[in-house]
Amino acid sequence: MTDKSAFTDGEWKALTEAPLLVTLALFAAGEHGPISMVKEASASARAIAHPAGGGPADELIAEIAKEAEGKEARHNAREHQVASLDQVIEATLADLGGAATALRKLPNDEAAQVGRWFTDIAKAVAAAAKTVTPAEQETIDKIAALFDIPA
Repeated sequence: MTDKSAFTDGEWKALTEAPLLVTLALFAAGEHGPISMVKEASASARAIAHPAGGGPADELIAEIAKEAEGKEARHNAREHQVASLDQVIEATLADLGGAATALRKLPNDEAAQVGRWFTDIAKAVAAAAKTVTPAEQETIDKIAALFDIPA
């Protein structure tokens, strides 16, 4: 089983920021009001805290989730604010590249499980609103492609 020790500090930071970056990208892609934002935030929190289990990367995902929920990860997500929503999405996807690179160190089955978890977070955020918008689906597809997950 792979754990935190397999990664450099920079790679680990990228992995622990990834759940929040995925959430940020979907927030930026969505059309929502305050109630939808609360639903989306709740869906993100549930997807981060309770990932689907049953695979070789369960313990690694639990480690990432624990740190992603921490104060430091929330603070670091604020660094990804830019002028327009499209720029937020593009900057966030670019930053997710670090997590995708870090996952290449893992055996394929573990990397796929973590990548699916990141994609599942995106899907949960988008599904929390009444409908998934084309912009949200496009963002989900880009996240899935980044982590080599079939859309």
